[in-house]
Amino acid sequence: MLIHGASGSVGTIAVQLAVARGATVIGTASEDNQDYVRSLGAIPMPYGEGLVDRVRATSRQVDAVFDVAGKGALPDSITLRGGTDRIVTIADPTARELGVTFSAGTPKDWSTGDLARLAELVARGDLTTAVAGTYPLERPAGIGVGPTGRP
Repeated sequence: MLIHGASGSVGTIAVQLAVARGATVIGTASEDNQDYVRSLGAIPMPYGEGLVDRVRATSRQVDAVFDVAGKGALPDSITLRGGTDRIVTIADPTARELGVTFSAGTPKDWSTGDLARLAELVARGDLTTAVAGTYPLERPAGIGVGPTGRP
C-alpha cells in the first residue's frame, strides 16, 4: 500500500493501522521525516519528482493508494496502480477530474465500535500520533488573547 503524507497526523494513523493489518506500506514524506515514517513500520519514500522510479526500485507492487497529502501525487499513483481503482484521496480536489475517488468522510461513517477499537489501540500504546501543541482549557486553539488577558 502506498500512503501519501505518511508523516502527518492522518497519515501516521493510516500507516499504523495498515501495518497492524499486515500490509507492507510505502509512505511518502519529506526528507526530514523519513526516519519517522520508518519508525511507524513503513518503507519511507521522499515525495516529488521521480517517485514512480523510486517506488518501482523497491520491487514492491502497489495494490492500493491512500492520499492524505493532496500535493499532486495522484498522476504518479495512477501510473503505479495501472489505473484508478483502489486509489482514494481525502485531500486532492482534482481527484474527480482524474477518475479517482475523493472521500470527505463524515462522523456518521464511524460506528461507536470503530471508535472504541481505536481508543483501545491508543490505550495499549499500539496507535500513536504526534501532538503539535497543547492549550489550557481557558484558551481554545485558534483564539488569541487580547491585551487585557481575555479573548
